[in-house]
Amino acid sequence: MNNIELFYLLKQKILEKYRQHYPYFAGGLHDFGNQEIAQLIDLIETECKERVSEKWVYTHLKPVKNEKLPRKDMLNIFSCWVGYSGWEEFVYKQGSPQTKTVNVKPEKKNNKLRNIIYMSISVLFLAVVISIGYNINTEHEVTVCLKDKYTQKIITEERVTLYKSENNTKEKLDQKDSCFIIKSEKDTVTLIAESPYYKTDTLKVVFNKNKTSFEYDLQPDDYAMMLRAYMNANVEGWNKRRKQLNEILSDNAIIQEVMFEDIGVEFLNKQEFIDKITTPSKLVKQMEVIDIEYKEGKIISLKYMQKE
Repeated sequence: MNNIELFYLLKQKILEKYRQHYPYFAGGLHDFGNQEIAQLIDLIETECKERVSEKWVYTHLKPVKNEKLPRKDMLNIFSCWVGYSGWEEFVYKQGSPQTKTVNVKPEKKNNKLRNIIYMSISVLFLAVVISIGYNINTEHEVTVCLKDKYTQKIITEERVTLYKSENNTKEKLDQKDSCFIIKSEKDTVTLIAESPYYKTDTLKVVFNKNKTSFEYDLQPDDYAMMLRAYMNANVEGWNKRRKQLNEILSDNAIIQEVMFEDIGVEFLNKQEFIDKITTPSKLVKQMEVIDIEYKEGKIISLKYMQKE
């Protein structure tokens, strides 16, 4: 029995252990939906005090066929959960010898040639940096901080993106301590603030040699803030929460959970999203809205992702 076959056996034992807690589930691991994944992750965190990401479950447990063996640390977690001390004991007790590791000696390299290459690259890089430095006019350099219109608290950088708008193009600004750094040769700069939680706004900065920082207020997006509160479990009363979600979401809303590059996007309908966001799970607290669109007072498009 090779390692992949052993992993299939471990997956079967994971399914059997899951059914001990949820005996009414009749499908396989590949049939797991959002609710089953959340329940599995909660069980492992409760019983093993270990954290498993939703991405890992999608990548390794849900597929019917696995091309390669997952990382050993994750194999250890699931082996422990099904009753073993770790992956090695699981392999041993299935009667399969461990795969031998072949140590390959690295090819010797010419140190002198390597040093010459590194030095050349370093000199080239330094020349590029100096060239860039000479071509940037830092006559105007200020910081811009964005604040919530009602709370007057600075909006953290992960909640908002600020762009410098010029010649119909947008340039994303660098951040420092939750504020943004602006450098420009011009006396006036147009900025565009975008955020899933605040309404898009256009701002103008008029440089003044006696002023090095500016503050602007952004108007919160009520529906997005409501979703954020639900995701952070700050609102009690499931029936009330479900009713409000039903009212703000269009019946034909396109809802996407943005996964990762190797997985893609999962589409949910309105009811599936409401079920997921009102299911008591630690995963809900890790949701983050990344894009939202409206039409006639209702959400018609929503994208979100799970924070690691």
